[in-house]
Amino acid sequence: MASSSTLVASIAFFLLLGLANCKTVKRDVKALNEIKASLGWRVVYAWVGDDPCGDGDLPPWSGVTCSQQGDYRVVTELEVYAVSIVGLFPIAVTNLLDLTKLDLHNNKLTGAIPPQIGRLKHLKILYVPSFSTKAVI
Repeated sequence: MASSSTLVASIAFFLLLGLANCKTVKRDVKALNEIKASLGWRVVYAWVGDDPCGDGDLPPWSGVTCSQQGDYRVVTELEVYAVSIVGLFPIAVTNLLDLTKLDLHNNKLTGAIPPQIGRLKHLKILYVPSFSTKAVI
């Protein structure tokens, strides 16, 4: 019994070790850094480190969920809600091509959701009910 527990622990360790050595796809890192620059201090204070999916001892950035895809990680969910974001919809979001969920509700975004949102072929949940826009989605 102890040997099977040791085996399970060893497998878990090596899986976690492999995940720790994974890096996030550069396209997603660039997009999130552009989003970070556009959102202001309310979100940025929780977004530390070079890798939004977590790097070494640092956890993933708040509101960012990632999944492993081969040797890399990709951003699959972005949830930045109720943090009083003001301004235009961050167009860099449309470069997160593996995004399945985007939640920006309870913010004060203005303008239009850019047509490039159609590039997000995996997007299943788009939650922006308090979006102040006059555009048709």
